[in-house]
Amino acid sequence: MIKKCILSFIVWIYFAPNVIGQSSDLGNWFIYFGNQKINSKWNFQSDVQVRNYQLLNQRNQLLIRGGIGYNLKPNNHNILLGAAYIESNNYDENDAPTFIKKETRIYEQYIIKKTIDDYFFTNRFRLEQRFFPNEFGWRGRYFISVNKPIGNKEIRSRSFYGSLYNELFIDIKNKTFDRNRFYVGLGYGISQNIRIETGYMIQAQKNISRSQLQLILINNIPF
Repeated sequence: MIKKCILSFIVWIYFAPNVIGQSSDLGNWFIYFGNQKINSKWNFQSDVQVRNYQLLNQRNQLLIRGGIGYNLKPNNHNILLGAAYIESNNYDENDAPTFIKKETRIYEQYIIKKTIDDYFFTNRFRLEQRFFPNEFGWRGRYFISVNKPIGNKEIRSRSFYGSLYNELFIDIKNKTFDRNRFYVGLGYGISQNIRIETGYMIQAQKNISRSQLQLILINNIPF
């Protein structure tokens, strides 16, 4: 009964705004995260994201990212080198598409994981070198998250968990604040290595703040 109620709620929050009206200030992100263990030291990490300005409408970004990581300690202290490709759609005041801005990135990151009782913390430090057709950017990011199993001591198959994160972005090139993302969500373990998650994110930039609903598939099946 609880699972059916949660599923009904997820369906409602994704489709209700489109039933009520054609436009909305609430957007959505569809996200795939992959973290494939190659051996005890090496892993391949990837994600694909489709981001919309409005629910299921008006695409904002397509992001494809992947990298190779190395564990300095068993299953922890992971350093990674990766690359990304991003297409950002732009619209005029009448919501008509104008142009697509393309970007490639090289990024380096360091992840530290820590468990306190049944709270699972992740700290991630990332540097991004951003290449546009006539522009270069350099950005730093700090991400901290915590997952809390519901009714268990660990995240396992056929069980729920709560998810919370905050990520701060700094424009290193111009020495200014870029944006901040705050997220709260609910996840479910389909199996030991596959999870789904949905939640609500607020993204604050210099002069604007937007809300996003996220639907996430997490794949940790090893190679």
